[in-house]
Amino acid sequence: MNTTVKVFIVLTMIMAMIFAGIQMTNYANRENWKRRWNDDTKELSGDLKTATSKLANESFERAKAQNTVAMLEQQINQQQADLKTKDATISEKDKEIQGQGLQIAKMQADLAAKAEENATLRNTLEITRTRNNELQHIASVARAVAHQLNLKLAEVEDDLHNTSTALDKSKQDIADLTKDLNDNKARLAIVRERHPAVFKEIYDENASHKFLQAIVAAVNLNPQGQQDLVMLSIGKEEAIEEGMEFIIFRGNQYVVKVRAEKVLNDMVACRVIPETWNATGAKIQINDLAQNRL
Repeated sequence: MNTTVKVFIVLTMIMAMIFAGIQMTNYANRENWKRRWNDDTKELSGDLKTATSKLANESFERAKAQNTVAMLEQQINQQQADLKTKDATISEKDKEIQGQGLQIAKMQADLAAKAEENATLRNTLEITRTRNNELQHIASVARAVAHQLNLKLAEVEDDLHNTSTALDKSKQDIADLTKDLNDNKARLAIVRERHPAVFKEIYDENASHKFLQAIVAAVNLNPQGQQDLVMLSIGKEEAIEEGMEFIIFRGNQYVVKVRAEKVLNDMVACRVIPETWNATGAKIQINDLAQNRL
């Protein structure tokens, strides 16, 4: 019990005694003081006991209330401390939330950048797919062209083989013709020696051209598939001039006329004169004969 309660009890007792004294004086003056004293003393004693009991109860309740107040103040202090702790925690949480907000903003910016990058990659992928389709188409066309080229190469190889065979035969024919020519030259030399007049008539410089004869060594086609260029087995040693015309024939069949364009050492390249083709549709063949005049 603290000092305040004790002082309150003492003051209560003093006031009760003063009040009792005043009452006894009043009773003594008005009535029989002995009887009244006993009755009033009993009554006052009962009242004093009741008041003392009430005072004790009030003191107990007050002490209890003060203890409750102290407990409540302690709880309030504890709750204030907890509140401060929670405020600090809330502040930390706010900071964490702000940090997380910044992280979220950064992540959103990164996400937007990734989305833009994905869009760019999708566009690049679409362009790549388109390019791949184009390349696949080009590859298929290239394969088809390669196949055609292979077929054409096979045809060219066959033609080359045939041409080589024909060329070998032409070379043999040229060798035979060269031999014949040499034999003819030898005969002409004998004619020149034994019959000068006949030789002079054969080699008359006033004649338009001396008689020349050759064979067709090769035939070339133009882009339209028409026979255009002819190679004859005769060269510079025969005094061939550019612009000289030859008649190509096979046996007794006339084929076409050609005009000399390029004279080589052992060959002459001639261009077909288109308007001179035969009416039967015959075409030039390798080993056909060619003469400057019939």
